[in-house]
Amino acid sequence: MQTWYRPHPYGIYPRGNAVKRSDIFDRLGTFSIFTAATTDDDKEHTEQPYLELVQCFLAFLEVPDLCRLSRSCTGWYVLVHCTDAFKAAYTALSPSYLRFRGSWKETAVRGYVAVHGGTPNAVPAASITNSTPSKKRSKVESKRMRATPAPAGETSAAFARHTPVCVRRRFFCDQLFQAWMCTILPPYYHLHPVAEEPQEASPSLSSSAVRTEKSAGQNAGSKSRKRQQVAAWPAAASTSSTAELADSVDAPQSRSPRYMSKFRPVERCSRISVDEFHDRFEKPNVPVVITDVATEWPLFKILQGRFTNLADKKDSLVRSGCPVTSPLRCEHTNMDLEDYVHYATEQNDERPIYMFDAEFGSVLDAEKLYTVPPYFARDDFFSALGDRRPKFRWIVAGPQRSGSSFHVDPNYTNAWNANMTGRKRWLLFPPGATPPGVVPSADMAEVATPVSLTEWLLNYYDACLQELQHCGYECICEPGDIMFVPCGWWHFIINLEDSIAITQNYVSRCNLPKVIKFLRAMKGSISGIDEDADAATEESTERRQRGFAKEFEAAMKAAHPALMQDVARQLEEEHQAREKRRLGRLTLLDPSSGGFTFSF
Repeated sequence: MQTWYRPHPYGIYPRGNAVKRSDIFDRLGTFSIFTAATTDDDKEHTEQPYLELVQCFLAFLEVPDLCRLSRSCTGWYVLVHCTDAFKAAYTALSPSYLRFRGSWKETAVRGYVAVHGGTPNAVPAASITNSTPSKKRSKVESKRMRATPAPAGETSAAFARHTPVCVRRRFFCDQLFQAWMCTILPPYYHLHPVAEEPQEASPSLSSSAVRTEKSAGQNAGSKSRKRQQVAAWPAAASTSSTAELADSVDAPQSRSPRYMSKFRPVERCSRISVDEFHDRFEKPNVPVVITDVATEWPLFKILQGRFTNLADKKDSLVRSGCPVTSPLRCEHTNMDLEDYVHYATEQNDERPIYMFDAEFGSVLDAEKLYTVPPYFARDDFFSALGDRRPKFRWIVAGPQRSGSSFHVDPNYTNAWNANMTGRKRWLLFPPGATPPGVVPSADMAEVATPVSLTEWLLNYYDACLQELQHCGYECICEPGDIMFVPCGWWHFIINLEDSIAITQNYVSRCNLPKVIKFLRAMKGSISGIDEDADAATEESTERRQRGFAKEFEAAMKAAHPALMQDVARQLEEEHQAREKRRLGRLTLLDPSSGGFTFSF
């Protein structure tokens, strides 16, 4: 048994632990018929359709009904509290804004009372008119809901905190048990702790900085590779300024353990020139971590290594004249900075909600908080489109275990991700090396992955190591680190600690031909063109996708005519080379020669 394991608070165990058939069936009273309705031809009970049927049933119930049902028997008590029943009920009440309070049950109860003004038997109008959350819902409505004061009856004294009760009669369900395992699984799962080596240098320097100083004079080659592997898993911040900042606020990452992976390490560089970055990393399309740029940003200094400063220092982050309660996009809903930090520090979700907002610049004073590093500022060719460019920058924030599942960045762009607080664990694989458990559609418009990040670590990491160890990379980014993600690379990010980051996508001279080929050939996969705007329709989105390649090429020809001539020449040469290879394939039988001929 792993040291991190702890029993499920509601008493859920794997089905294999059940002794009698009745321990699995006949748990829902009259509604135990659900089990019969989801039995296959071999009379074996299958969990997936069973749970889907249960959750569809629960979706019709309002919050008071869910509370009553959970009191009817231990089976319903477990299912109501351990599925998304209360979360779905709250979303029906408030589809465009989340004010989380301790647990989804308490959140739903408070939300219900707020809507009905303390009359729990009233029919919620919001649940009738807005029963399904919409991605296109305006943030104006979010602001209105955020500004709506809670009724006088909603006081903290009126609500008791929900405390899980472990049912005396154990509940056996593989899927719910795995969801619990994914909730408690540490995000460093499968990494190997490394004992700290005694350091002779000043304790204000991180171990990675000491190693960098000691090895500064070494030549490239095997010694350099070994140094990079150690430096890819630092114990703390990667520069002395970061270490001093961490010491000043007693940040937890200053004492974080070091880990090693069986995948390749990502090289870490500091004080690298723009030309060196271009020649060593951007042109060959390989990842790198840059360690000494983001530490000088005002945003980094305002946050001081603390996730909670996203709320505590909101007055220093928000634009002048913009309300500090302005909402930001958080997956299917919206929250302001204070409410999101409250959610992130109190939640216990299998898959925590991630703040991921492409329009954060309208709320936060982005231009004063950070500057695009020179490595990525020289070329940003989507800027030729002006206001019609695809979405290109995001604030990303989330608690431990949150992050982004495997994906390739949109429109075949390069990307950089600057970590402001906490530590991030990265896995990266080159184009064509699709990780196990990841199923992209033929046009790459959609990617199917496990529900949670920890589920992938639990079920697919070992297989991935077996198949892709030769080409995969894994590393930890510390506060102040910037990860360069080359175009076309699969990558997975999970927060080891509560984390805040800024990320941007861009088109450079190196990947411009690839981007143009992508836009021409994969029109249905083009994204970030306001397809989720309020006024957007399926027809208008498809029309923009069909014409986007020509729109971008026309803008580039007007802004960079010589460069576009070079790109056109390069693409034509690639086309001719493909035709030559096609015609040079083996001809098994040449009728005119009366025999086999080989042509290479």
